[in-house]
Amino acid sequence: MTNIITSQQIRQRLEENHLAYALMPLQNDTFIIISERGGRVFGPFLNAESESIFWVNEAFATPESFRDWLASGDWNMGGERMWIAPETQYLVQDRSDFWGTIQIPAQMDPGVQFLSADGQGGWNLSQNLVLDAYNFATGQKQLRVDKRFTPVADPLRNLSVYADLGKDVLFAGYQQTVDLCESRQDEILSESWNLVQLRPGGQLLIPTTPQPEYTDYYAPIDAAHLAVDSQGMRLKVTGQTQYKIGIQAAQTFGRLGYLNQLADGRAYLIVRSFFNNPSAVYAEEFADQPLRRGRSMHIYNDDGGLGGFGELEVNGQTIGGTSGRSATSDQFVLWFYLGDPGPIKKVASLLLGMSTDKET
Repeated sequence: MTNIITSQQIRQRLEENHLAYALMPLQNDTFIIISERGGRVFGPFLNAESESIFWVNEAFATPESFRDWLASGDWNMGGERMWIAPETQYLVQDRSDFWGTIQIPAQMDPGVQFLSADGQGGWNLSQNLVLDAYNFATGQKQLRVDKRFTPVADPLRNLSVYADLGKDVLFAGYQQTVDLCESRQDEILSESWNLVQLRPGGQLLIPTTPQPEYTDYYAPIDAAHLAVDSQGMRLKVTGQTQYKIGIQAAQTFGRLGYLNQLADGRAYLIVRSFFNNPSAVYAEEFADQPLRRGRSMHIYNDDGGLGGFGELEVNGQTIGGTSGRSATSDQFVLWFYLGDPGPIKKVASLLLGMSTDKET
């Protein structure tokens, strides 16, 4: 399932249903669409008619299917989103019955968000929400979330190879700054949880220290989907076999990438860069493993039941409880490169330090 949805389709569906959105220009005539509903980011788009690089729900294809999707109350729009972690605390009512009690709170998604221009070419999304905490600590948690979206420069621009390499690749980049704060201090922990839904067919590249520790959330990931070597971890995103793993912050470096191809043969690379802090709490726990914490990255591969995508997930700094802070400001940077496979593999090597010729 590739779910090829264009910029025009997304804009039409949002406009038909009176859902506010913004177009934020990026470099080289590219842009993203920021949706007030669900706080989603769609794109990046190469032009007004092009497809979204991120996975997008096929419900956007027609007016009828999108209206039906809205009426269903489903959360799964696609694109990039931000939820509040820990999942086991806010989404799972009974950790001994994970699948039987997991539910996305409506306050979290779609929530009630407000979209506004910052007057300098960027856009803001703000949200107040009250969530029920079921595990770790219990009670209600009132949070404020403010997100700012701004373009960012090409990180390769100061390298000596940039003059030549820059001719062969197209770059676009943006940053999401997330301010998360609690209204009162208590034992309930909270974190920004950033997720990008990926179109299947590519390979995730995660630089790590040798022999990185990772933990399976569901059935163990197999050798057909994961390879580990001295450079890091390589994971296949197929959208056909379910797995989810969490990776310890102490053995990662705050940068990971997704390498894939468009139908015309051009390669693209999505790189996520964020502040990976091994001293932070990173409070997520597996349902059956209390107090096993410290994972700043998670990777999910869908089995087709939700649409057949992958997810690149990273977490911000923890607030509340034992974290010692009541507010945090986290930056989640995304760099996008497009071009022939050779130059794109060179970019991956420069930014991630990993060979792209190896396969899982």
